[in-house]
Amino acid sequence: MAASVLLPTTARLSHLCDDPIYKTERPYEIWADDVADNVPRTNVRLEYIPDCPLTDIRTVENKPVLETSGFEWMKQDFPFQTGLRTVDDVEIQMEEQGPVLDNYLSTMSEFLKQRLGCQKVVCWDWRVRRSKRTLPRPVPNIYSLKDVDATDLRATKINASHVIHADGSPGWVQSSVLKKVIEADEAALVESKNYRTRVLTVWRPLVDIVQTDPLVCCDTRTLSEQDYDVIQKVMNDSVEESMYLKWSPNHQWYWMSDQTRDDVLVMTVWDSKRPFERSAAVPHCSMVLPEHVPDAKPRESIELRFIVWNEE
Repeated sequence: MAASVLLPTTARLSHLCDDPIYKTERPYEIWADDVADNVPRTNVRLEYIPDCPLTDIRTVENKPVLETSGFEWMKQDFPFQTGLRTVDDVEIQMEEQGPVLDNYLSTMSEFLKQRLGCQKVVCWDWRVRRSKRTLPRPVPNIYSLKDVDATDLRATKINASHVIHADGSPGWVQSSVLKKVIEADEAALVESKNYRTRVLTVWRPLVDIVQTDPLVCCDTRTLSEQDYDVIQKVMNDSVEESMYLKWSPNHQWYWMSDQTRDDVLVMTVWDSKRPFERSAAVPHCSMVLPEHVPDAKPRESIELRFIVWNEE
């Protein structure tokens, strides 16, 4: 980022409205294609909160770490040997591109094993994004699933998300991810008291320097359980759950200026040490910068979701 561009110390972030309706009606989004015209696709309403306290981790000595804050920026030389350069390299409809994604998944699996000392890791989901340089909206973006299977949806270059969210609710992770994704021997590890099980998101940019829509994370130590509401996302053949965040003056936000391909962000989604606590999951979203360098390149990114096990 050019020196003439001022780095923000606060952020304007898109929160879930603290609407009384959510006491009797669960927040929802309908992504399924077959919906009657008189059925609203969502009852989610968002509010854009200014002046959220924001710290650039490059400016502080005591940086957030995974074990205490729920997230951590970690260094890894970008694995160009995988063949991955941009989001276009994971166009899975093209048969020759398949190994690129597989190579990257394998590389990041080994990274987690080495960096976190995991005995076993399983990648169960992934997706790519390309920023469209849009502004936050009063309702969330809902993408059409018409004639799109799950694999194609992952490779769709969706816009950066400006809505503060966590990548799963505790109940959904335990009922759908841990019980449906993993094999029998892995399920035994989840039940074992000798292993800690975590669900993590591993995010990195696919541009040399992030100049638009950087990711911001909230320190989980500043969360309360009531700050989150569970959002049901109705798909064609399933219901997924994520969580949206309501504003609190206690929240403390962090970002990394000039994040590069070598800066990997690891975030907690669920932790067996806190299996029923919403506040174990890291709230995050893209932030609209108040200033950009001239001709700033839209952000591209890839995110992987892992289940990891550590022996206790």
